[in-house]
Amino acid sequence: MEPIGAAALYDNISLPYFSIGGAMLILLVSLPAAAVLGFLSGARRRQVLIKTGRPVDQVAGETTLGAALALLGLLIAFSYGNSLNLSQTRKSVLVSEAAALGTAFLRADYLAEPGRTDLQVALLDYARTRLLPGDNSITSLEEAQRFIATTLELQARLWPLTLEATADPLPPPMKAFVAGAVNEALDSHLYRVETLSVPVSELAQAMLLAAALLALFLLGNRAGTIGRKLSWRTFAFSGFLFLVMASILDMQRATEGLIRTDATAMLVTIYDMEQALAGRS
Repeated sequence: MEPIGAAALYDNISLPYFSIGGAMLILLVSLPAAAVLGFLSGARRRQVLIKTGRPVDQVAGETTLGAALALLGLLIAFSYGNSLNLSQTRKSVLVSEAAALGTAFLRADYLAEPGRTDLQVALLDYARTRLLPGDNSITSLEEAQRFIATTLELQARLWPLTLEATADPLPPPMKAFVAGAVNEALDSHLYRVETLSVPVSELAQAMLLAAALLALFLLGNRAGTIGRKLSWRTFAFSGFLFLVMASILDMQRATEGLIRTDATAMLVTIYDMEQALAGRS
């Protein structure tokens, strides 16, 4: 199968609709706005009750507010744990792949020329394609598939070169020694691709945002209904909630924001490969 055709099979990759800057702007505006809208709604309701001579319930909405806050806490805990796990997994699989590529490169040193250099150059070229772009250029499924197609094109060269370099009369133990390392480097691709997607569905993320907006709306609504002012405490809660949700978003993104996947292991591996080949030439 051609690399472009193989890349088309990766059609279940889910990418975020908004950049991290756009998503954080939405949170920054919508969270306090929900509290203000809730307060205005509650104050209007209070005026209507007073004008019609009906009593104002001083414990209005306490049960609903408590339930909404509990639900919000549950969703935040789930989303934060999921995002943290994905962030750690991304780093782990990147380090594992860098180690696998470095091992394959070193084991190829036991092969005879010209197979040794041909395989090592191919491993170096392939390793360079394993670095995700840091400019957030992968924003759609098509761009993700093009990125995968590029790396698959160079990946497709590795196994034929391995078979050629380990052909007879190379002893079978040496064949297994080299081919096993190359095979492990090839398998690492599957684990890396799995970490391209966002950790939870768009529906789950929308549910978290809806729960946060509902909780803040009810908080403001209760203050307005019982005749209290919208204090700084409400906006402090809104601000802290923004920081927590922004941290969740940040951990979900591998190449943008403040918390990015550390690619040092792969960069060091590529540098070592380059130095080894440069020293040989």
